[in-house]
Amino acid sequence: MIKANYDPVSLWFFSSWFRVLQKIHFRKLSVITEAVFPEDQSVLLLQNHFSYYDGYWSMYLCHKVFRRRFHVMMLEEQMAKRMFLTRCGVFSVRKNSRDLIESLNYASELLQNPRNVVTIYPSGEIISHHVQNFRFQQGFSRLTSNKKNQTAIAFAVVLVDHFSLARPEIRIYIENYTGERTAEAIENAYHSFYQSCILKQTE
Repeated sequence: MIKANYDPVSLWFFSSWFRVLQKIHFRKLSVITEAVFPEDQSVLLLQNHFSYYDGYWSMYLCHKVFRRRFHVMMLEEQMAKRMFLTRCGVFSVRKNSRDLIESLNYASELLQNPRNVVTIYPSGEIISHHVQNFRFQQGFSRLTSNKKNQTAIAFAVVLVDHFSLARPEIRIYIENYTGERTAEAIENAYHSFYQSCILKQTE
């Protein structure tokens, strides 16, 4: 696997660059949440994956909402073409291989530090944000079964709408999951949260 190799200058550059793109391509960015995340807990962020900008939304949430260091898991075949992303907190994963366990163990180590966020896109691939009930990839539950409960689990759903304007608006809904820490319970809860976000989006 390929580990993250933080460089503050690179992180600042890419964050600034995407902030410019955001202002050009999007009319507004809103975060809708009442969730509070204790400072003594790391955060495992489960987010839908539908666009080129998803990593930036995750980075934005890390700085503006969670106020922790950004990390995100990315498919190794994609990351190998963009090695510079390691300097922003990106690390690799190879599905259906022995390296998957190594990547999950690395993510688990990161989550031992309460100053970290680890983002996972549980769909494992880019899919339309109109698909609400996608199947979660296997393995993520290794990161949620911490018996000491030192990692908070956050759900994020990113939705895009133009409404009556030319440039679209981004709305990011966030929830702090506090239920049972099994793969089935978390997947069901995420889908339920996703559906509630769709309802709010259409009100």
